[in-house]
Formats: sequence, C-alpha cells, structure tokens
Amino acid sequence: MNDSDQQLPEVVLRDIEPVLRQRLGDNVIVKNFTTKSLLPPGENYGSTILSVHVELKHKNTEKKEELHLIAKMCPPTEFQRRIFNSSRTFMKETFMYDSIMPTYNKLEIECGLKKNEIFEVLPKFYGSRLSLHPDGEFDDNAVILMENLKIEGYYTGDRSIGYDLEHSEIAVKALARFHALGMAMKEKKPGIFEVYKMHAKCLQVDGDTDNIFRLILQRIKDDPEINTYYDKCHKVLTGLKINELWAEFSREPWTSIIHSDFWVNNVMFHRSDNGKIDDVKFVDFQIYLYGSPVRDLIFFLYSSVDIEVTENQIEDLMDLYFESLVNTLKKMGCNTDAFNKEDYKTKMAEDAAREFMHLCFMLKVLTLDVKEINDFSYDKMQTVMVEYAGSKTFNERLRRLVLCFVNRNWL
Repeated sequence: MNDSDQQLPEVVLRDIEPVLRQRLGDNVIVKNFTTKSLLPPGENYGSTILSVHVELKHKNTEKKEELHLIAKMCPPTEFQRRIFNSSRTFMKETFMYDSIMPTYNKLEIECGLKKNEIFEVLPKFYGSRLSLHPDGEFDDNAVILMENLKIEGYYTGDRSIGYDLEHSEIAVKALARFHALGMAMKEKKPGIFEVYKMHAKCLQVDGDTDNIFRLILQRIKDDPEINTYYDKCHKVLTGLKINELWAEFSREPWTSIIHSDFWVNNVMFHRSDNGKIDDVKFVDFQIYLYGSPVRDLIFFLYSSVDIEVTENQIEDLMDLYFESLVNTLKKMGCNTDAFNKEDYKTKMAEDAAREFMHLCFMLKVLTLDVKEINDFSYDKMQTVMVEYAGSKTFNERLRRLVLCFVNRNWL
C-alpha cells in the first residue's frame, strides 16, 4: 500500500516533564505547554518538527519560567520512516547531543582552551526519549527537545539560492573546526573515538530511488549544454547503488565524524545588534557518519553556496577550510605532518564522484517548489521524490553542477 492510500498518523507531543527533568532537575513542574508545526511540507523530510512553548514552575522557589523549544519527532509517513531509519537516527542524534559534542568540548578544555572559547556549535539540548515507557522501544512518542534557535534570532538562508561569501566563510571555518575536533579525539582519545565510530556507522537506505537518477540522467541527456557529458554522468550515477553511497573505504588522515547532510537548512546564523554575524549553529544530526570530512565540504560548496560565489571564490573557500582544519589541529596539540595541500586536493577528487551522486539527489530537494505541485503534502512525498521531474531552477542548477565537476576533472 502506498502512503497516499493510508491515513496519515497525527504526531502529538505528550508528557514532556520527565524529559525536561533530565537536564533541569526534579524540581521543575510543567504547568502548561503548547505546540505548533514549525515547518511546512517540503522544508523537512526526516522528522516532524514542532515549536513548543513551555510554562514551568520550580517546586522549591515557586519561580516561574518560560522555555521556547523545538521538539523533533517521528516523520508522519512510513515511507519517510523507512528512508531515514527513524528508530536508529533518533538514537544517533541523541548520542551526538548527549555524548560526542560534550566530550569534544571537554577535550578542548584539557588542551588549554578557556570555557568561553569552546566550540558551542549545537543548540542547547534539553533531553530525549524513545517512548513514554521508560524501557519501551522506539514509537510515535519518541522526541528530542532542544532550544528554539529562531526565538533567539538565528536564521537560515534561502535553499534555492544558497549563502553569500560572508556566511559561507563562517560556515566553512566552523565545519573545519567540527571535523578537526573529531580528528583530535581520534589521536588523543582513541578508545573513546572507537565508540563514536560505532555510533556513526552507515545506515542502510531503503526505498525505490532508481527512478530519481533515471529522471536526472534524462535531464542531462536533454540539455544541449551538457549532453556531451552524459556518459560520464551515467557512469557515476549508475555505478553505485544508493545504499552504497556512504559505504566507502576511508583513508587516513582524512577521517572524522562528519555531518553528511551539511546544507543550507542545517546551518543557522546569528547577528549582533550592530549587524555582524557573531555565531553559527549546526542542526539535524540524524545521519552523521565516520568518513571523509572533505565530503561534507564538497556537498556544502555545491549545494548551499550562491552560484556567483561558487564561480568566483570557491578556491578561496577550499583553502579556508584546509587552513582552518590544520590551525584547529595545532591548537589541540595534534600532529599535522600528514596534512598537506596536495593530498587534500587529491582527496577531494577521490570523494567527488560519490558527492556528485549525493548532490544530484539533493538538487531536487533544494529546488522543489511545493506550489508547483497540486496539494503537496507529506502523504505525496514518496511520489514526488521519485517522479517529480524537476523545475527550471533544478535544470539550471544541474547544468552548473555538471559543468563545475567536468571542469575540475571530477567526472
């Protein structure tokens, strides 16, 4: 039965007090909370995202407090739950908030950074559960609670355009630092890092995705500006099964914990009162992996950076990433002898084919205009992702992607 043939379940947030007590202590009482859907269909695929307004009271002091939170819950359709392996991704994401990033920050302190210098790149985490039952298995009541960054003034860019140079530079430097902290853990705390690798294993992808690439290849064949490269594109897009996209053989020193879904919607920025960007946050760690950090960089540069910036400053952004990575490793007291610019460029060429496949799939998401699809809703998502042929913007972005990769001898 297709998702469109069955009634969609309503995803409802219930009984959050025990979850909040994980971080706020047993003295907090939830007097009331209200929720509303934060993102419309077409803006989020792997989960249901709710904004939550919580009214708290502290048992001992009677002090009242308000919290503005995000609740991340199950996606509504079985298609989404299969594609994103929801039970596993919820546990993965919780582990990032609860264990990996706090340990990175602890290592920073051990390496001499002050508390106000540590890398606070994630939203504040308030707790999670898999079920309303303490020992229950993953169900519709699974939730991750974190601060609502939008209430604090954080924002994302326009996914159909991408970030300008100012935002891209800040994102690239932060991405390099995130990767470098994983590399520092690998060198300084190898036993702990082995545990992280276990949590960062590749997920098996389920679902019919063959048609997605069939339609993309047809667009390449029909475009007179890039159809001469059809055979190269065909070889890449049919050379791997979709579930092999992340099952790669990594080589040192180019391994770390990577985001693997680092695009416009998952990077948020904040401006100070004088208009200067003063902070950046990363969100959505459902599918982080142990793999090549260069893949995150390629994916971001070609999915989430304004085309004009990509054409004129991409070499500068690539250099900025490398310099930021090495500088962070040096600050953490790591050996950087194995990191050189030539090998970095070689690694980019090695990773490019898989990222081309990743990007071709993502371009459809980036350029999807739900207004062009009659009555778009979550229950139509499977049909849309498989059969949607792409918009004019999609065709333009695909053409530019092919030309960029060909010009770099990456295809």
